[in-house]
Amino acid sequence: MSHKTSDVFGVKSTLIKSYIERNTVDEKFKNAIQDGNEVIVYGSSKQGKTSLILKHLDEEQYVKVECSPQTQPVDIYKSILRQLNIGYIESETSETANEHGGKVGAGFKIKIPFIGDTSASAEVSDKISNKRNATTMFVEYNLALAQDVSELLKKSGVDKFIVIENFHYLELSVQETLAYDLRVFQDHHLIFIVLGIWREANRLIQFNGDLLDRITEVPVEPWESLDFQRVIEKGEKLLNVDFSEVREQLISDSFDSVGVIQEICKHCCIIAGVTSTSEDKVTITQDILNEALERKAQDYGIRHIRNFEAFVDIARRTSNQSGKKSLAFPYYFIKLLLTHSFENIEKGLSRAVLLEEIRKIHHRPDDVRSGDLGAFLHNLTEHQIVKKIQPPFVDYDRGGKMLKVIDSSLYFFLKHCDREEILEDIPNPLED
Repeated sequence: MSHKTSDVFGVKSTLIKSYIERNTVDEKFKNAIQDGNEVIVYGSSKQGKTSLILKHLDEEQYVKVECSPQTQPVDIYKSILRQLNIGYIESETSETANEHGGKVGAGFKIKIPFIGDTSASAEVSDKISNKRNATTMFVEYNLALAQDVSELLKKSGVDKFIVIENFHYLELSVQETLAYDLRVFQDHHLIFIVLGIWREANRLIQFNGDLLDRITEVPVEPWESLDFQRVIEKGEKLLNVDFSEVREQLISDSFDSVGVIQEICKHCCIIAGVTSTSEDKVTITQDILNEALERKAQDYGIRHIRNFEAFVDIARRTSNQSGKKSLAFPYYFIKLLLTHSFENIEKGLSRAVLLEEIRKIHHRPDDVRSGDLGAFLHNLTEHQIVKKIQPPFVDYDRGGKMLKVIDSSLYFFLKHCDREEILEDIPNPLED
C-alpha cells in the first residue's frame, strides 16, 4: 500500500500516520474520558494535544469549539447548541439587561420549544414570524448560568464530549468563569475536554480550588527519546526509507519537540525525492539531514523573528517619546531571550531571576521594580495575542511565578540561529 509522505510525517490538522501511542499519555487520556471528570489536556504547541483527540474520539463523539481572544462563555455555549442542532430563540431585551445588570445582558437569555419535536419547532417559527406571544410553548434558559446550560443539555439528551480548543487564547476573566462553570458541568456528568498551551499542572485549579478532585489532567509532555525513535521507525516502514544513519542527531537537534521531529523527517524524505512510499529503500544521509535542518531553521526563523519584532512593538518608535520614557520591558525581554543561557531558558525563568537579569541589561536599572515587571508578566499572553503572535511563544505561570517557552519550535530556532545577529536586527525602541 502506498502512502503520501505528507500523510506520514509532518504537522497537520488531521491525524498523521506515524502517530504512536504512549502509555503515560494515551492510556491516561482513554481512562480520563471514562472516569466522569472534566479533562484538561495541556502542553507546548505542536506536541500532540489535538492528535490525542483525533486518535481516540470519532468525529460524531464530540462537538468542538475553537476559542479566540474575543470569545465569551455565552459564545461557547451558543456554539455548542448550534452544533447539537438545539433550536432556540434569543429573548428580547432591554429588560434582561436592566434586571441583571451589565454581566447578563441582551442575548444571554434564550427560549427553547417546550416540546422538542419538529411540529413544535415549526409552530414556534410561525409564531415568531407573526410576532405573536407564545410563552406557553417555551422554557427559558439563561446562558450566563452554567446550571441552566447543564439542564438544557441534559434535557436534550446530549451524550457527546465537548472539546474546548485554544483555551489559552481566552481572556483571563473568561478562563476564570469557565473554571467555575466546569464544576457545575461535572456535577451534571457533562464531560468537557479542555485543550490549552501551557506547561504547568493545576492551571485551572488556580482559578477554582473546587476542581481539585473533579478534573483529570493529561500533560502531553515530556516526550522520551524512545518515543521519537518509535515515531521515526513507524514512518520508515510506511515510506520504505532508512533514517538509521542520522536518527540520533535528528532526535537531539529537535529539543524534545515531536512537531520538529515530524517536520524534519518530512523534509528529509522530500529532499531525498520520496513524496510517497518508495519502491526501493531510500537511505537518509547526513547531507540530506543537514539540508533539512537548514531549511527548517529558515522556516522557523522567518516566523520567530517576525514574532520578536511584533512583541517589541516597534510601532511605538514613531511616537514623540520614542520609548525613552518607558521601561521597554518587551524589548528587554527579547534581548534576554537572545543573550541568556540556553539551558536556563529551557528550565524556565523565575520572576526573581527575570527581575535580576533585566536589571543587569536595562538602561534604567534602578527604575525596574518588581511590581512593574509583574504587571508586564501578567499581561504576557494578552500582549502576544494583540500582536497577532499565534500560537504564543512564551507563558507566565502566576501560581509558580515561572516564565516558560511554550512554542516547542522556539528551542530549535534559538539553538540554530545566530542570536547576536538577530538581536542587532531587532529595532531598539530606545534609539531614534
